[in-house]
Amino acid sequence: MQPAAEKAQGRWFILCIVYLAMLGVAITLQAVPPLLGSIVSELKVSFANAGLLMSLFALPGVFISIPAGALADRYGERLIGSISFLLMIGGQALFTTGHTMVILGAARIVSGVGAMTLMVLLPQILSQRFAGAEIGLAMGIFNTAIPLGTILSLNVLSVIDSTSGWRLSSLAALLIPLAAFLLFMFFFSSLPRRASGGEKARSMLAGREDLLRQIARSGWRIWLVGACWLLFNASIISLFTFTPTFLVGLGFSPKRAGATTSAVMWLPLVLSPATGLLIDRIGGKRTMIASAGVALAVLIALVPGAAHWMQTLMLLIGVAQTLVPSPVMALAPDVVPKERLGVGFGIISTCFNLGILIGPALLGWARDVTGSFSLSYALMALLSLLIAFVVIGLRPHRIR
Repeated sequence: MQPAAEKAQGRWFILCIVYLAMLGVAITLQAVPPLLGSIVSELKVSFANAGLLMSLFALPGVFISIPAGALADRYGERLIGSISFLLMIGGQALFTTGHTMVILGAARIVSGVGAMTLMVLLPQILSQRFAGAEIGLAMGIFNTAIPLGTILSLNVLSVIDSTSGWRLSSLAALLIPLAAFLLFMFFFSSLPRRASGGEKARSMLAGREDLLRQIARSGWRIWLVGACWLLFNASIISLFTFTPTFLVGLGFSPKRAGATTSAVMWLPLVLSPATGLLIDRIGGKRTMIASAGVALAVLIALVPGAAHWMQTLMLLIGVAQTLVPSPVMALAPDVVPKERLGVGFGIISTCFNLGILIGPALLGWARDVTGSFSLSYALMALLSLLIAFVVIGLRPHRIR
C-alpha cells in the first residue's frame, strides 16, 4: 500500500481526496436541517433544542481544533485524519439509532469531534501542497465541497425523509464519508518530516513549546480572520438550519423547501473556483470579505417578506456568500508562520465552531420567544454586517 500511496502524492490527486473528505464533512454537518421537522414532530422538542443538534456538532471543535492542529503538525495528517474519520462516521451511525435527545446529542458530539478535526486538517493539507502556487484556485475548488454537500443534504436527504423516514435518511448520509475514508486510507500519506536546516530547528522548537505559547506566537491577526469566519458561519448555518422549516410554514412542500434553500449553494459551485483564480491574480481578499458581509446583511434581512421570489433571493445570497470562504482560507498563510500553520487553521476552525454553536441555538431561541422567524433573520443579517467591521481591522501583513 505504501508504494501506491507514494505514487499518488501529486497535489491535484491529493486535492481530489481532500475534496471528497470535505464533502463528507459537509453532508454530516448538514444531515440535521432537512430532518429537523421530522425530529421535532417525533421527539416533541422545541426548535431551540432541535437547533442545539447543530450547535452540539460544533461544540467539540471549540476545544479540540487548536490542539488538533498542533497534533497534526507533530504526528502527521494520516494518523490524525484516520482517527477523525472513524469518529465522524461512528457518531453519524449512532445518530440513526437515537430515540432521545440525549442520544442524538451525544451522537452529534462524537461525530463533531471527528468532523471538526478534519476541518482543521484538510485546508492545512492543501496549504502545504499548494504553497506558493495556485493556492487560491485550490482553495476555491476545495470550498465548493460545502455548497455541494449542502445541496445534496437538503435535496436528497429531505426526499428520503419524506418517503422512508428520517432514520434511513440519516443512514444514507454515511455513504460519502465512508467512501472518502477508504480513499484516504489507501492513497494518502503525510508529507515527510524533513530534518535539515532551519526548518528542522523550527520544528524542534515548535515541539518543545507548550500549546499556549504556540497560540500566542501565531499572532493576533489570525484571530481577526477567525472572527470573520465565526460571524459568517453563525449567520449562514442558521440560514440553512431554519429556512426549510420556515418555508414549510409558508406552504412549501418539504421537497420544495429543501430545494429552494439549497439554491444558496448552486452558484458557488461555479463561482468559488473563479473567486480563487481572482485571488491568485489580483488579491483583494479583505475587500471581498467586507463586500460580502454588507451584501449578505441586506439580502438575509429580506427573507421573511420574500415568499414570492424566494428562490431568486437564495441565488443572490449564494453569490454574496461565495466571497467569504476562499479569501478566509487563503488569508491564513499570509498571517501565520508556516511552522504554525496547523495551529492557525485550528484557530480558524475554533471560530467556525463557535459560530455554529452560537448561531442556531440563539436564533432557535429567538423563534421560540417571538413565535416567528422575523427576529431570527434580523439577527442573521446583523451577524453578517459585523463581518465588514471586523475585516477592516485586518491590515495587510504578509508573513515572509
